[in-house]
Amino acid sequence: MDKPPFSFRKFFTLKSLILILSVVIAIILAVLIGYFMGFNQVQEKLDQEREETQRLMAQIEAISKVDSNLSQRVIKSQLHDIQAEKLKKELKEVLEHEAVSARHEYAPKDKDALPPPAEPRTEPPAKACGGKLVIIMDDVSYAHDVAAIRSTGLPLVMSFLPPSPRHPESAELAESVTGYMVHLPMEAVAYNQEEPVTLRITDSVETIAKQIALIKHLYPNVKYINNHTGSKFTSDEAAMERLIGVMKDNGLIFVDSKTIAGSKAKKVDAKYGLRYLGRDVFLDHQDGVANVKKQIREAVAIAKRHGSAIAIGHPRPDTIQALKESKDLLNQVQIVKIDQI
Repeated sequence: MDKPPFSFRKFFTLKSLILILSVVIAIILAVLIGYFMGFNQVQEKLDQEREETQRLMAQIEAISKVDSNLSQRVIKSQLHDIQAEKLKKELKEVLEHEAVSARHEYAPKDKDALPPPAEPRTEPPAKACGGKLVIIMDDVSYAHDVAAIRSTGLPLVMSFLPPSPRHPESAELAESVTGYMVHLPMEAVAYNQEEPVTLRITDSVETIAKQIALIKHLYPNVKYINNHTGSKFTSDEAAMERLIGVMKDNGLIFVDSKTIAGSKAKKVDAKYGLRYLGRDVFLDHQDGVANVKKQIREAVAIAKRHGSAIAIGHPRPDTIQALKESKDLLNQVQIVKIDQI
């Protein structure tokens, strides 16, 4: 028996078409739902990452602000520490500088010792009223020394200690000063705070010449040198002959601080045919403004009596104040540089 021919109409009944369409629609809906669900998940993920990025950026900005503020505080703290350390150093220098009495030049261990007497003056009394007074300020080492001396308004002569680790800028300070001297450290009978480079009675001509050459290099405009301490050195004739001989060869003139009565400076000057220049008065061997004023009066009296005088002081508060308060007295003489007498 023959099979009936295949009929699409029979196969695709309404029921089957509905079923197929339902499957197709289901598939399409599944795809669409999957797409939109995936898109939403991606969108949500992107939103989450964006929020996370914004949160991290906010944290970074906050950290940066904190770090910046911290850095500024650290920098300010470091600057404050540097300034504090500088002030401490300057204060220490001032205290150390002021703690040393002017007596250290001639008698550091005897608090009651008076200065050695000056060399007797042989000049006849001045014919006219008046006179010339040189006031040398020894131990100039720091900027505050220069400032204090200048604050007097007087043409005082600054005598600078050579540079050392304790006061390394003394030569640089002298560059802005006219008519300065050098306060040359020389061996004392007894002094335990001497400068690192101090001339000794055992030093040879070569050693002295090297030191003088260094002084001239550091202080190119120097013409006059006076002794810092030096009670032992200046009382040794042979040592003084070596020193003054070298100084004469270098066009320098020695000014005797007269830290010991037995100084041989005048005798050696005479041997070399040189004029002797020496200290007449110490201004501040005793503390107190009144004591310094008394010494200023003595220096003025000598200048008026003999036509000239040399006084030595130090940039200490009492000395500076006494000089400022003695202007009327000092107007009785001419305050001059060392090369004007």
